[in-house]
Amino acid sequence: MANTNCCGGTSTTTTCDSTIAELPRYYPRQLITPDDLTLEQNYFRDRMRRHNRLLHGWGVVCGAQVCPATTTNSDGSVSFTPWQVKVQKGYILGPYGDEIIIDCCRTVDLRTSGVSGVTGQPCVDTPDPWCSQVFVTPSATNTPLYIAVQYKQCMMRPVRVQPVGCGCNDNTCEYSRWHDGYEVGVLTSCPTCNACDTTATGLITPTTASSLITGDTPACPDCSCGPWVCLAEVTLSSDGLGTILQIDNCGCRRLVVSLCSAWWQCQDTLSISGVSSPAQVAAGQPASPVNVTAGQTASVQMVVTGQNLEADSNATYSVAPGVTAQVVVPASGQPTTGLTTVTLNVTAAATATPGTYNLTVTNADCNTFIFANAVTVVAPSNASATSGSPSAPTGLTGGTGGGGGSSLAKQATPKVTRKAASQTSSSADKGSSKSATT
Repeated sequence: MANTNCCGGTSTTTTCDSTIAELPRYYPRQLITPDDLTLEQNYFRDRMRRHNRLLHGWGVVCGAQVCPATTTNSDGSVSFTPWQVKVQKGYILGPYGDEIIIDCCRTVDLRTSGVSGVTGQPCVDTPDPWCSQVFVTPSATNTPLYIAVQYKQCMMRPVRVQPVGCGCNDNTCEYSRWHDGYEVGVLTSCPTCNACDTTATGLITPTTASSLITGDTPACPDCSCGPWVCLAEVTLSSDGLGTILQIDNCGCRRLVVSLCSAWWQCQDTLSISGVSSPAQVAAGQPASPVNVTAGQTASVQMVVTGQNLEADSNATYSVAPGVTAQVVVPASGQPTTGLTTVTLNVTAAATATPGTYNLTVTNADCNTFIFANAVTVVAPSNASATSGSPSAPTGLTGGTGGGGGSSLAKQATPKVTRKAASQTSSSADKGSSKSATT
């Protein structure tokens, strides 16, 4: 770490050649010191910086435009403020892999060395009460100035520390927090490796983008580019009044590839427009719902029409309990996904409940569509149901009038016969008794 003092506290800038490969191992009853916890933090921060630097590169990711600072005049008109520019919010990856977050619009006076900021602090440009700004007017030439930014850490939130021993000094304080920050600098020359550096190489254009995936194994980049990321080139008037003639946000800005705005939409939306039975169509019947007889061993063919249908084992077609819809797999070499028609062989078990049911289709990617009233399960037909006259129960018919009567009459006949027999038996008994008495 390189330490630099500033008014009101201490800040640090990171380095590029830090390679921490040691991580603390914690165990029960261990005495943990600040060095152990700091080492763990630095280990993961170093890994993150190395990942950013070697895999993503460095430069401006988004935002951070440099704009003229404006002033509203007494007559309501708006004019540019001399010597001042504004740096908009943005996200930048530094040459050492640090994340630079400018979360406030910061005003920079070109007569100063720049301005420092702390990410997450209130977006107010308040003067530092401990040191006054020093304005140095640039030389009266058309030499451009460069607005650049670098990462900085700031120590914050001081706390009182207990004295060691029996000393009387109770004013010892330690900063308890590291806070991510940044420094916006006003430079007189283009930072190394930025777009305005004539010796910089590696510019990728649409016509040379294929070079990213061709060629030999690239060498690992070194850390010679320094900490600065250039944002803009500013040209002032030569009269020394600080009039801004030009702000170029492109000529010196190095942009890093970002995929945050790159996205695409899948085209595999599943839909069903209809179902039909070729047999019903040939017979002049409505194409849907498809009629399936419960208990019939022969399957009924059903054609499903729609978009992005699948005809393989990964797709499911379901109707109702007891009703099976089997996909007819296309011939070898024919596509099985993205189809507009799929043929099903539908059968219904004898236990299937008669009624009309929906067809539920689920593809391998979980796209699901429910087509209403697709299949009607019909109860099996039989001779008794068709005639409407069920046969009489066995053993309950008797007498001479049984042929064409109703079942109730047939069931009542045995009762009359038994009653007559009972009466005949009773008369016989009475007659027998009377003869015996005589």
